Amino acid sequence: PPPPFSLPLPPAGLAHSFAQMASQMGSQERPAAAAETLTRYPPMPDDWRTGPRFAVIGGSGVTVAGEERFSVETPFGLAVNVSFLDAGRKVLFLNRHLCTHVDESTGEVRYAPPHELNYRAMVWCLHACGVKKMVALSSTGSLHPENIPVGSVVMPDDYYMVKPEAMTFWPHPAMGTFEADKEKGQVGRIHFAPAIKEDEDWMKFRAEVQAMVHPVLASPAGEQLRMSRGQTRATWPCVGHAEDAIEEHPCVYVNTIGPRFETRAEVRAYRGLGGSVVGMTCAYEWTLCSELFIPYALLSVVDNACNGLSTHPGGALQEYLDHKHNIGALTTAIVHALVKGLVTQELPAPAA
Repeated sequence: PPPPFSLPLPPAGLAHSFAQMASQMGSQERPAAAAETLTRYPPMPDDWRTGPRFAVIGGSGVTVAGEERFSVETPFGLAVNVSFLDAGRKVLFLNRHLCTHVDESTGEVRYAPPHELNYRAMVWCLHACGVKKMVALSSTGSLHPENIPVGSVVMPDDYYMVKPEAMTFWPHPAMGTFEADKEKGQVGRIHFAPAIKEDEDWMKFRAEVQAMVHPVLASPAGEQLRMSRGQTRATWPCVGHAEDAIEEHPCVYVNTIGPRFETRAEVRAYRGLGGSVVGMTCAYEWTLCSELFIPYALLSVVDNACNGLSTHPGGALQEYLDHKHNIGALTTAIVHALVKGLVTQELPAPAA
């Protein structure tokens, strides 16, 4: 069984990333906090970084992690607070907000808001640890609360980036252009069409994740779930089978910049563009995983109706805060179900 889950809140204080700390201090001496960081999060043993394996990424509403926490150096910075969710070390876990920035005074990991996250370090860390498939949980606002109510969970099959800035590992030499040249040691490519039904590995993995989380509905945590319009206990968290939903019932994740919530005018625009839910992080992760050929399945928990659409007395922000405090049991049940399902999956051994 997975080890007990716990994730203490990091201390507050002036902080920035390990990479920034090291560069500012120069190569001769790293700051004391950087050394403390490596004491708190020792480098993951090399023989533990061999794959293949799976990963779960959590967000602001996920309060689980394994007992031991490690660090992994990447070409894009240090990732910390990396843990395993199972005794066989088959499922890795990262909290996107608590893995790339540390407190300058203590060396302890600290919260990083969406616009500050080092997505490249986070995703490359998981790739370097042999991750071949990834599931992410996210907190979102509903653009259509009449159809996707607060308290529901959906599985987006497409995304829209409000600010479509380049998010890529390029020009790292391991990245190809239209394909990965294995003879050159390349593991990814930068020109591709994301979230398409022709991507058989991604489509299959979505269906597998859909089946993995079904036991949550029968758990005590499942009692607080609300269904989106068209969802049934047989199809949740999709509308229909995961392989059919992409065309018949699309669910679009709109990735805003953050860290503020969206304006009412922006919400109206995103609704008109066909958006379903709004978040601030996952399209970046999705893009980078796609560059590396890693199937990425997203489960979005709806914590509030978007600005101008909420009927909560305190508005969208207060609705989010109120709901966030009550979803720990649900997200933990989802993670437990994912771990139970992922550890039974087989992945091909890496090529010799």
